[in-house]
Amino acid sequence: MEIAVGSRPGVPQRGGDEAYVAEIVAPGIVLLAVAHGFGRIRERSAPTVAAQAVRDSLKRRVRGERRDPRTSLAAAFSAANARVYAHSGSTDDYVASGTSLTAALIVGDHAFVGHVGATRAYLGRDGALTTLTTDDTIGEGQLRLLTRTLGTQPTLEPALAHLRLMHGDALVLSSGALHELLDEDEIADALRVSASSEDVTARLLAIAGIRGDGAGTVIVGRAFHEVTPETSSRRPQMRDAVLALAAILAATIVAILMLHSMFAAT
Repeated sequence: MEIAVGSRPGVPQRGGDEAYVAEIVAPGIVLLAVAHGFGRIRERSAPTVAAQAVRDSLKRRVRGERRDPRTSLAAAFSAANARVYAHSGSTDDYVASGTSLTAALIVGDHAFVGHVGATRAYLGRDGALTTLTTDDTIGEGQLRLLTRTLGTQPTLEPALAHLRLMHGDALVLSSGALHELLDEDEIADALRVSASSEDVTARLLAIAGIRGDGAGTVIVGRAFHEVTPETSSRRPQMRDAVLALAAILAATIVAILMLHSMFAAT
């Protein structure tokens, strides 16, 4: 998978903080995650604490174990929620903190998406764009309010989705004001005309930069299923087997015709 991350800073004290993860958490398993929120926990932003908690939990759970990725992802969100909540909403002594978070756990050609809040995940396939997440919000525009975030309630279950990745598919994760400044057609166009994931992120951030001053992070991961040596070696073997079968069939037909001619002559 080809992965690129791009971000742009926003005006200080406006729109909250950003965090992301894009790394291999176990052999053959990749985690992509974006977070956007408010509040600080021991000198670190709540989004950073939550994103790192998801990463740390998944590293422990998926490495060397045959667990259902959906179960592992849900448990990672619960761990992140507990970590943020313990230092914010659990007592009156702490300053409130909360964060949206969207994560994609990629296991081979399968993607498992977990989501809470107003960060987003999209799937680009064959020139079309599909939104994989639903914002946990009510209202519109300046009156829009978040209804669920990590760290603002003692327990929380993320929305989960699973999809099979095809060759050429693109996963796009975005946070902050980025998807508020871009429409889905522009994201789809960027995926169609850009030669690489890095080009996609640069194009989207450039458009967003013209339209607003909010912070934003975008992660683009493109799936490319290469033909493995094992598969490549099988193709000549299959071709040889077909040719051999055809030769045997032809010889059988010739023998039948010869026998038929002999009996006809007698």
